[in-house]
Amino acid sequence: MMIYLFVLFYVFAISAESLSYKRQMQLLLVVCVALAFGAGFRSMTWPDTMVYVMAFLDYTPSLLDYSLSDSPFGYSEKGFYFIGVIVKTFTGDPTIYLLVVSLLTFLFLYIFLKKYAIYPFLGICVYLARFFVGRNLIQIRTGLAYAIIILGVRFITERDWKRYFTLVFIAYLFHRSAIIAVPLYFISYINFKKWHVVLIIAIAFIIGGFFTETLQNYIVETSQDLNVATTYTQSSYVHKAKGLSNPLIYMQTFLLFAYTFYEKRLKSLVPQYYTIRTGYMYSTFILIAFSMFTALSGRTSTMFATLEIIIIPSLIHIFDKKNRLIAYVILGIVLTVIMYINISNKS
Repeated sequence: MMIYLFVLFYVFAISAESLSYKRQMQLLLVVCVALAFGAGFRSMTWPDTMVYVMAFLDYTPSLLDYSLSDSPFGYSEKGFYFIGVIVKTFTGDPTIYLLVVSLLTFLFLYIFLKKYAIYPFLGICVYLARFFVGRNLIQIRTGLAYAIIILGVRFITERDWKRYFTLVFIAYLFHRSAIIAVPLYFISYINFKKWHVVLIIAIAFIIGGFFTETLQNYIVETSQDLNVATTYTQSSYVHKAKGLSNPLIYMQTFLLFAYTFYEKRLKSLVPQYYTIRTGYMYSTFILIAFSMFTALSGRTSTMFATLEIIIIPSLIHIFDKKNRLIAYVILGIVLTVIMYINISNKS
């Protein structure tokens, strides 16, 4: 059912791009709210959902009984716990709780798309296919945290470290993997050339292909010492990892190179072009170099892989009107396949 709805929405999204900017933004807001409600009122059978529901019903107090020393059940981030506390003050309905989280997530996505997207509805389609199932229906803490982080892209370009790290800190309160966003601020000071991007990705392939055991031992030891990301480095996750056979590696590499080599045409079109490119390169490097950790590479790399909601629509814009329809059709098929895979692998 979700696949058919996605195909219908994709056709609508392409048609909506011809509307005036004001009407597009109005419709975009409606779409984001509708998607938030869809995620909030989802079936309780989705993975992880019952853990959040149990945590909310049985282990989350109202503000009247809240204490800073409280320990959340099922997760460790107290910022996310506090959202539950606020909701519990007004209602004990877990569906409303899930809805509030979804509304917050899509609010941040709406703000980002409104400011940066060339084709905002196409950006939403990319988000639906690539991230909606995993983030908004399953890993809701990640979805909220990463939506906050991508809002900070503009502050990297503006060298406003106070606002950027404030957003990263807030995101960290919702999911600890937000710490991965810290290095990007400093990496973005480097003026990467095209050949730098190619070289960095080549190095990532060398690490992911020939130094897996060394890196694996180091990551596991470090994560245990720092007591972070230990779940992502467990042997069961390593055993399930696809390594360099993961098709997402090659999809992201292709998108990164396309976005890089069309620099002249895109840098004046995308407001934060270089920061977005560096962020996506950072994401792709993590995905490849840490490919032996299915959770660590997959989940943490998707933080800035979210920038595909800007990257893919901008690449579509490169095509002239005659060939753009063909590009839309090919992209629609690819996105539909990706969403089908994500739904099939939801467990």
